[in-house]
Amino acid sequence: MNMFFRMAVAAVPGGLGAGLLTHLWQAQRRYQADCVPETIASCLNLGLFVLPFGPLAVTVAVWLTLWVSGVRWAGLSALLGAVIAAGGVLLEQGMHTRWTPPAVWLAMVLGAVGFAAGVLVVTARLSPVVRVGLALVLLAPLAVFPALRKETRRDSDEKAFASLRIPLLVPQVPGYAIGWAAAFPEDDSLGMTLVREKHLISVFVIDLPDDFAPPRHCGPLVAELVLERPPDPPFETGCQQLGPDRWTRVESSGEVHLVRREGALVLVSPLDAPAEDVAKAATTLTVLTPQRLAQLANP
Repeated sequence: MNMFFRMAVAAVPGGLGAGLLTHLWQAQRRYQADCVPETIASCLNLGLFVLPFGPLAVTVAVWLTLWVSGVRWAGLSALLGAVIAAGGVLLEQGMHTRWTPPAVWLAMVLGAVGFAAGVLVVTARLSPVVRVGLALVLLAPLAVFPALRKETRRDSDEKAFASLRIPLLVPQVPGYAIGWAAAFPEDDSLGMTLVREKHLISVFVIDLPDDFAPPRHCGPLVAELVLERPPDPPFETGCQQLGPDRWTRVESSGEVHLVRREGALVLVSPLDAPAEDVAKAATTLTVLTPQRLAQLANP
């Protein structure tokens, strides 16, 4: 049987299946974005449970097509083709900060090329060394993906942090690392969490409010920043002074430390951390560059 025919037999169902699966992924994403939940799990539908099994279904379809066509090693060819196609998809996804459906045409190309390559590697008359080397080259995207995704996220975060006008003030608490950090350019604010085992500290850096006048008016509550609305029931926004440009107040999450520095207001609150660690965070604020903060947020 001609090699190009064998490759085409795998490429056609592989490309069509990948295109259909991507179309379903796009439709599911639009549905989830437009759905307004009225009850728990009201936005769940059958597609959400079918999608994870889509790649397996496409692989089985390719295997059956190869088997019916009389291609030797049909199962191994389909399996290797699926892994190669997945590597191509991961390589494309590595250029996004989060999982994003590719264009349908691109998914079809990746699926067709991947399954055709699987047939080539398994059934072509090649020496064992060449066969293994070719397989490793085609599987390289699987190893490259984590580093590529991390670099993409770092680059995206660095640009977002650089767009802020406020100083990038980050606590330096021994034993704690940044678990999450995000810039909010529309509000010119920065949010992050510091993590150490089971302990969490929340940090918000915002532009100093015009009405900031402690001890009576000490800026927004942490709940207002998180929920983007006043808390219910309301809390007092007054505070007590601890030292120069440093205050505390009690909120629903516990004792929150407020620090005024370089035209910004920093709110440090305990999500689940000892009081001494929160106080340490409030007294060790350091200005970082966008590049350094992006590196710490994406280790």
